Amino acid sequence: MALPDKKIKEFLEASEVFLKPDLGPQNYAERAYDFINRLIPNEFIAFGTLHLDEGHLEIGANHVLPNFAQAMEALGQHMQDYALYNWDPTVNQGKPFSRSDFYTAREFRQTAVYSLTMQPLGVDNHCAVHVPGVDGEVSFFGIERKGASDFSSDEKMLLQMSQSLLSSGRNLALAHNRSTARNANPAALMRAGLTVREADVLTLVSAGQSNLEISETLTLSVDTIKEYVSRILSKIGVSNRLSAALWALRVTHMDAARPTGDQLPRALVPVRSA
Repeated sequence: MALPDKKIKEFLEASEVFLKPDLGPQNYAERAYDFINRLIPNEFIAFGTLHLDEGHLEIGANHVLPNFAQAMEALGQHMQDYALYNWDPTVNQGKPFSRSDFYTAREFRQTAVYSLTMQPLGVDNHCAVHVPGVDGEVSFFGIERKGASDFSSDEKMLLQMSQSLLSSGRNLALAHNRSTARNANPAALMRAGLTVREADVLTLVSAGQSNLEISETLTLSVDTIKEYVSRILSKIGVSNRLSAALWALRVTHMDAARPTGDQLPRALVPVRSA
C-alpha cells in the first residue's frame, strides 16, 4: 500500500531538517526525536542503546518525565522477558513492531513491564524502531503513546522508511565526530570567543596553510592575514602557530562533546540476563 502524497512530503521535509550539516553525536538523538515527532503522534520518544559487552542500557527521552530513572531501572530488570522490549534486532525481521503485534491492550496491562515501566510514565502503547549502527551495540527508538491508540500501517511504513535514514544519520554523526578530531571547526572557535574571520583564519592555520595560502583562500592580503594571526595568538594566549593549531583542535574536540540536551532525562541501567 502506497503512502499518501502528503505523508511523503512530510517525510522529505523532516528528512531535510534531520540531515542538516552540523549533525553530530552530541545532537543526533535530539535531531532524531524532532524527525520522528514530525511524522508520528506520540506522548514521548526514547532512544536507547544496549551495550552488549557491559550489559548496560543507556537510554534517554525527548522531554522531562517524572519517574524516568526508576522506570528505566525496572525496564533493565524485566526487558529480557518480553520480545517487545528485549532489544533484539531480529524481531519482526528488523522492521518496526508495536504492542499490538504481541498483546491486546488488556493483556499488556497485566505485564510487569507495563505496571513497572509504562504506567509510571503515563503511557500504554509502544512502537520499537531498530537503528543499525555500531558493533557491540544495539539501538532502538521507542515511540510511546497513551489511550491504547494503535500504530497504523501507514505510520509503521513511515517508520520503516525512516530506519535507513536514522541509521545513515547516526553513521554520519559518528564520522563527523572522527573528522572534527582532525580538523578545527570554525563554529566551535566562534563559541570560544573568536570573530568569524578570526575563526576562519585559525581553521586554515590548523590545517597547515601558510599566510600566503590563507590569503589566497580568503582573498585577503598577506599583511591582513598576518594581522589576524597576531591578534589570534594574543587573544588565546599562545606564542606560535603550532600552539594556536593545537588550541583550535582542543576547543573543537571539547565543543563536539558538548551536549545539546542537558535538561533531557537520561539513565544508564544494568540489564538482567535472560
